Amino acid sequence: MTTAALNLQAPRHDTANAVQRAAIRFQVDAGLIDAILADEAARWDMADTLQNALMKVLVALPPRPAGRLQRFAAWLTRRPLTTHSLGLAQMKLGTLQEVARSGFLPLPAGQQEQIRFLLDPLAAPYLVAARLRQTLDHWQASGVDLSCRPEILGTLYSLGLTGKAGVHAEPQPSSRGLEIAALAGAYRAAPLQLALRSLPFQGGATP
Repeated sequence: MTTAALNLQAPRHDTANAVQRAAIRFQVDAGLIDAILADEAARWDMADTLQNALMKVLVALPPRPAGRLQRFAAWLTRRPLTTHSLGLAQMKLGTLQEVARSGFLPLPAGQQEQIRFLLDPLAAPYLVAARLRQTLDHWQASGVDLSCRPEILGTLYSLGLTGKAGVHAEPQPSSRGLEIAALAGAYRAAPLQLALRSLPFQGGATP
């Protein structure tokens, strides 16, 4: 997959098509991809807007000034750049690298390119879908099938592959995971109507 040009105002139909393609590619539920993106969009705040604006500047700079800006951003936020959640998928650089190491996505060569990938709205459905597939396969390898547990997948999306408890036979959803699962069901029941009303955009706003 090649990433599209950086454009945080991507047309709605392009994003919807990307969700469907990502669902097919990774054999995951398109409704769940949509629901996770909508959940992340609903939580978007001013800090996310400022952070993503700063990262857009960073990826446009030559390497040396980009490095200085990166160090300044780390000093300003008191945490490494790899711990910041970026783009519509709200994925960290470290998570992207983990997904790529597992073979689910190609990893762009440099950190600036990786940030650009995370910021690309048309890449967001693929990022979510790849993480879902990685999570499904990770649990399945230990004999736990999460393919019919969207509430657990929704819970784990923001926690990591396993959460603190690790892989076990009786995972429990968070309230956030339950909300994501309910929204995924609504997307499956009425995808066209919801696509017009609830598709996530930068800033968490819906038209």
